Amino acid sequence: MQTEYNYFAFISFQSGDAREAVRLQHAIERYRLPAVLCRQDKSVPRRVRPLYCYLNDMHAGEELMMELKARMEQSRYLIVVCSPRAAGSTYINSGIDYFVSLGRRDSIIPIIVDGIPYSNDPATECFPEALKRHFPKHSDPLQDHSILGINTREAGISRRKAYDRAMLMVVARMLQLDFDGLLLRDIQRRRKRTFLYTVLSLVIAAALCLTWWFSQTVDTKIQVTEATAYNAALPPCEEVIVRLSLDNEQKTDTLHAFGQTALFRHIPPRYIGREVRIGLYAKGFLPCDTVLALQRQQTLPLYRDAALYGHVHFHLIGASQPQKAQIHIGPHELHSDADGLVEYDIPIADQQTAYPITIDNFTDTLYMPCGEDAVIVLP
Repeated sequence: MQTEYNYFAFISFQSGDAREAVRLQHAIERYRLPAVLCRQDKSVPRRVRPLYCYLNDMHAGEELMMELKARMEQSRYLIVVCSPRAAGSTYINSGIDYFVSLGRRDSIIPIIVDGIPYSNDPATECFPEALKRHFPKHSDPLQDHSILGINTREAGISRRKAYDRAMLMVVARMLQLDFDGLLLRDIQRRRKRTFLYTVLSLVIAAALCLTWWFSQTVDTKIQVTEATAYNAALPPCEEVIVRLSLDNEQKTDTLHAFGQTALFRHIPPRYIGREVRIGLYAKGFLPCDTVLALQRQQTLPLYRDAALYGHVHFHLIGASQPQKAQIHIGPHELHSDADGLVEYDIPIADQQTAYPITIDNFTDTLYMPCGEDAVIVLP
């Protein structure tokens, strides 16, 4: 753009086409030419602006025609919005004549928003008379001096795509660029932008999903079963304490029978599949303190303490204390040592809370669990 021009183009239109004119002005002024093109040719600006559109720029109280002529003089190109409504406009025709009188006939760019050029039918003719007068359509195609209008309603493609192509044609004509090359670069840029937007959308969607996922909580169920064979002679489990440790937080639930399930609510889902510490504690059973991968539902075994009711130990004392006496503890036969100590482990299946003790003809009962100083006094 030369320095004597204040505007890239003056947009001339009839009031019925004001919407199309303003849309065109905004589309061109907001369009950014491909950066690679601007780097290759320093004369190509990044944006084509400003454009003059009198409905936007005219100040109230100014003499209309004098102001418009002054703005035309300051504009390098004249864009004529063509339609059957514009064809008979005195204002548009006089504006075309004035622009041609400035010696800028070849800087007129018609853009067709409705109608057919050179149809000579008042219902469809879109070119103003002044435009056809300065660019007559000759009967001989080789001598045809008609001007090529840029159509925003190109057949075979969508209205949006046709409008974008028309806008690019206007830009290419004003900057004297190859339209096909500009269109190709614009398509490539749009595809790249669409790809980047798609990737960005997927990243944002993934971030939102992760945020949602981490903000949700889940319930974890831990079922406790007895791992050892059931023995009806032993006291049943009255209470199992289940303790779940999550970093600095500890959750506890209490069960009152085997087969029940401890329920831990509001567990952050990030702990599922991670190793956590779980403890099981019940009277008469070995404590279980383990580290394992947390699942939403899992079963853990608890073993009886075989020594609680099965480890028999006592001393024989009395005046007639035999050396290495033969002793019967239920069906089990054993002998005391030289000091009268009796120590024996009974299998869980045979365990009881009290055992009959027979030494020769003497009978007594030993109640479990045995104390540290358990004794049987012989007569």
